[in-house]
Amino acid sequence: MRASSSTGFLLAVAGGLCLSVSAGAAETADCGAKYKEVAPDAIKLPYREFDQSEAGWRKLGNCFAEASVLLGRYVRKQESELRGVRWHLAQTLAMSGDNERAAEEALKSLNPDEARQHPSFSWNTYALATVAFLRKDRAAFDAQYEAHRAATAKHPENQINLDVLTGLARCFDKPYEEAYGSCRNARP
Repeated sequence: MRASSSTGFLLAVAGGLCLSVSAGAAETADCGAKYKEVAPDAIKLPYREFDQSEAGWRKLGNCFAEASVLLGRYVRKQESELRGVRWHLAQTLAMSGDNERAAEEALKSLNPDEARQHPSFSWNTYALATVAFLRKDRAAFDAQYEAHRAATAKHPENQINLDVLTGLARCFDKPYEEAYGSCRNARP
C-alpha cells in the first residue's frame, strides 16, 4: 500500500510540475503583455515613484525578466539625463573660473555607450576637447578637436559643438567664459 501511495504522490507531483510548466508558458505570454502595458507610463515616472511605488517597475509583479528590462531602460534614461545635468554643472563651474572641478564634472558627462546609442553624434569628442581646454592641454585639445571636426558631416549638432570648440581654439589661453562667448562669435 505504501508503494502505491508514494506512486500516487509522485504522479500528483509530476502532474503539478507539468501544470507549473504550462502555467509558466502562459505567465511568460502574460508578462510580455503586462510589460507592454506598464512600461510606457512607468518609464516616465520620477525616481521615487518608479522605484518605490506600485506604479513603477513593481507593477510587473513576478515578471522578473520584464522587470529587469524596464529597470535597465530606466537606469540608462536616468544616466543620460544626469549626464546632461553634469555637463551644465561643468559649464557653470567653468564660467565661474573653477576649471578643475569643471573638468571633473565634464568627464562624468561622457557617454560610455556612445558608439552604440548615438553613433553619429560625437558628444565624447566635444566633452574631451573641452576638458583639455580647461586643463590647458593643447595637444589633447587639438586631437579631440580634429576627431570632432571629422564627425561634423554625421550629425547637425556636431557642427554646433564644433563652433564652440573653434572659439575655444581661438582663445585657448583665455578664461572659458570669454572663449565660449566672444571668441566663439569672432571671425578669424
